[in-house]
Amino acid sequence: MIRPRRACGCARFGSSLAIVVMQFSNLAILTVTNNGWSFEHTLTVVVCSLTLAGIQFIRWHKNVFSYWIFFTCIMVGGVLASVWHDLHGINSPLVPLIALGPVMSGFIAGRRAAWVFWIIGSVLLCVLFLISITHPPVVAGAGYIMESKRFFQAIFTLSLAAIIAVNLHERLYSTLREMRMNVERANRAEAAKSEFLATMSHELRTPLNGVIGLTDALIGGDLPAHERDLAQTIRQSGESLLLILNDLLDLSKVEAGKLSIELGACDPHELVRHAVDSWRETAGAKGLIINGNVSGDIPNAVLIDDHRMSQILQNLISNGVKFTSYGHVSLHLHGSRLADGRYHLDFRITDTGKGIPPEMFERIFEPFEQGESGTTRRYGGTGLGLPISRRLTELMGGTIRVERSDASGTTFVLSLVVEMETDASLASVNEKTASEGVALKGLKVLVAEDNEVNRLVVGEFLKSWGVAADFVVDGASCVERLKQHPYDLILMDKHMPGMNGVDATRAIRALPGPKSDIPIIAVTADAMPGERNLMLAAGMNEFISKPLRADALRDVILLTLNMRAAA
Repeated sequence: MIRPRRACGCARFGSSLAIVVMQFSNLAILTVTNNGWSFEHTLTVVVCSLTLAGIQFIRWHKNVFSYWIFFTCIMVGGVLASVWHDLHGINSPLVPLIALGPVMSGFIAGRRAAWVFWIIGSVLLCVLFLISITHPPVVAGAGYIMESKRFFQAIFTLSLAAIIAVNLHERLYSTLREMRMNVERANRAEAAKSEFLATMSHELRTPLNGVIGLTDALIGGDLPAHERDLAQTIRQSGESLLLILNDLLDLSKVEAGKLSIELGACDPHELVRHAVDSWRETAGAKGLIINGNVSGDIPNAVLIDDHRMSQILQNLISNGVKFTSYGHVSLHLHGSRLADGRYHLDFRITDTGKGIPPEMFERIFEPFEQGESGTTRRYGGTGLGLPISRRLTELMGGTIRVERSDASGTTFVLSLVVEMETDASLASVNEKTASEGVALKGLKVLVAEDNEVNRLVVGEFLKSWGVAADFVVDGASCVERLKQHPYDLILMDKHMPGMNGVDATRAIRALPGPKSDIPIIAVTADAMPGERNLMLAAGMNEFISKPLRADALRDVILLTLNMRAAA
């Protein structure tokens, strides 16, 4: 049998309180009918006081069975006390209350308690009938026929109440049992889905790291124009696969309530520039003009999740480029200062595409919806970009909507209220990282990575920056190599055979001397919620997820070394 939940317990206590309230209401009626205080008044006050005391006692001890025994004793004792006072027997006006016993007992402690109270109630009715036939009837004056009728009617009512109580109990607890099974099934499915997504994220990001990373290395080299175009196409295809993977993971995180917003200092002007530049080459290949501009009152640094904002703008511009055959795609940011010192930002993304039917304005923000039928076949995509963009915007306290759409094109508006960043020290560190940096040439880096393709990618990046790199394939070798040779930095993979990256980092932090303080950057294909916090808690200084991009890896290395120098 499923144990009652807290809500059921509250309902039980509420039912008892309802009976108490009804009894106190009955006192007023008794006062009028008896023209003053009577024995029934005293009995009602005693029973109600005991019931209230019992409720408090059971709330403290949390014992449902004890509460049922207490309730049964009060009900039976109250009826006997009333009958003992006036010897009404089966004619007592409190006899109908006995019929409530099985219902209340079943509600409090289950079907067994209902049948036990039926037995107790039947014995009690027999006692009352015996009192009636051994004493002159008080109410009925025509012999004992009336008492016999009342006795059998009471037995019938008591039995019917017991049957109803058992049926209600079975229905209630079977429903609760089914609900618990459904919850457990859903929890298992959620755990399995999370594990599957984590596994697939890691397995897909590892080959994507090779595709995107190595094409980055090729593009950075001296290639003829034709081969460079081919490499650019390969890289764009890899980026498209990565975007789909990120959309699926983000949708899962949002639905599970595990996606969080991380506020940090960001320049809105830079957001616009980066978003437009990212799509300039793709738009140009279609013959489209893409531009961005900023107007109004906008500070140079605001508190915002720049990663999520960039993701939203990328999705909106991507849609504009995808559904526009000729003309232009533009991003315009307008800012205004509010009375409370915050800033209202409006990002408008306008294209000259085919437009969206008015009845589809809301549907396109639903997962896997792409407007008219055939859109996926003609233009591609998964239909996840806009739903994720809206949910991310709502998490940041903003809104996103279709402002207009007709034959001349479509305009999306993303509205957000932000605060100005006033932390001068943070701004100075970011500025130093972006402008001055630490020279990478001449650094000696230890790379712990078991995958050959990933080692090749990282090796090409480091070699192009003039960085000397040594490679190991597991955590234990990383710790031993560090003991024997000096390094400026460690790039640590999370999943490796034997000792993994987390355990290796903890072992390094436990080393004696200055080597325990070496900067360590986590490099992993895991992108599920909490990964970054796990890496930092293990003692790593920074975190970057695969697939790696040359500029992103360089930035995180510079940031880590600069933060260490500033400390």
